[in-house]
Amino acid sequence: MTTNTFKAGMFALLMAMAISVAPLQAQNAPNTPSAPPAAEASSPSPPDDMPVTEMAWPTEASGGMQMSHDKPKTFAGRLQAWLGMWHPAVIHFPIALVLTVALLEAAAALRRKPLYATGSKLLLGLATLGAFVAAPLGWASAGLPAADDDVALVIHRWLGTAMPFLILLLWWLKRPAEQAARRLGGPDYELALTLTTALILVQAYFGAEVTHGAGHMMF
Repeated sequence: MTTNTFKAGMFALLMAMAISVAPLQAQNAPNTPSAPPAAEASSPSPPDDMPVTEMAWPTEASGGMQMSHDKPKTFAGRLQAWLGMWHPAVIHFPIALVLTVALLEAAAALRRKPLYATGSKLLLGLATLGAFVAAPLGWASAGLPAADDDVALVIHRWLGTAMPFLILLLWWLKRPAEQAARRLGGPDYELALTLTTALILVQAYFGAEVTHGAGHMMF
């Protein structure tokens, strides 16, 4: 794969990501502020072993997701809630590593110097370990899927579940350091890296929408 083809593939995928995200952003943005519905007196209480988060999807009026700080009554429920709190911190570790690898590989391809990407396999190995830790923490934070889950949460959940395996595939496709210092990555690796980088940006967008509210990136 030539350098121009690699750059064109990166640009096309990032543009496709921006085009696909824009309609969802406009669709999720509410037209008028509306107050969250009052809780019904007869609503069933959650089980004792589940975290009590009561997440209300954000609106322009609220500005973000509202979460109750009531602690679950059982040890298992409190442990799950505590583990889920670590997800936002841990997930930035593999994201930063993969984006760093993408930057190094792009520099190596543009300057025709494979030495720039010599350490990519090590970085991808660390990113894989971090992703396999962050994904279960995300499940602990969000809980099990429900029929009324918002589209942003559904996309964020399942794309995040697949992300560790995509990064693992990148690690497997990347040549060892000794070979990477002499040759650029193959077309399969470059395509997989471009796709994974674009999906990480999409994943980050929907993660921020879950946390900060619909239309959080509107100018």
